[in-house]
Amino acid sequence: MIRRRTLTPPSLQVPPELFANRRRNARRELSERVRLETVDGAVPGWTLNASVGGLRVVIENSLDPGTELTVWIDGAAPRPGRIVWVQDEPDGSIVGVCFLDGTSRPAGPSA
Repeated sequence: MIRRRTLTPPSLQVPPELFANRRRNARRELSERVRLETVDGAVPGWTLNASVGGLRVVIENSLDPGTELTVWIDGAAPRPGRIVWVQDEPDGSIVGVCFLDGTSRPAGPSA
């Protein structure tokens, strides 16, 4: 069973068929090693896609929505971020990370 947790209140959630329309920035596929550092330690993972505003990351553990962290992508400078949603899977989790630094530089080593 897949369970999704998010910071978005139920009254503001967008139906899945409208997800593409609510994106502020274009996403690009990105498969890079990533480390999410929280106050409790580091969580390794892999990026699935990235945009100027954030990342979609697959991790073995689970993090709670609202967790603030530092995002380290191989070859790129660290950026502050926050978990905005979590989709628990049988073998780990997929998390949505938004960047908190307000810069408009793309994520990833080719940025």
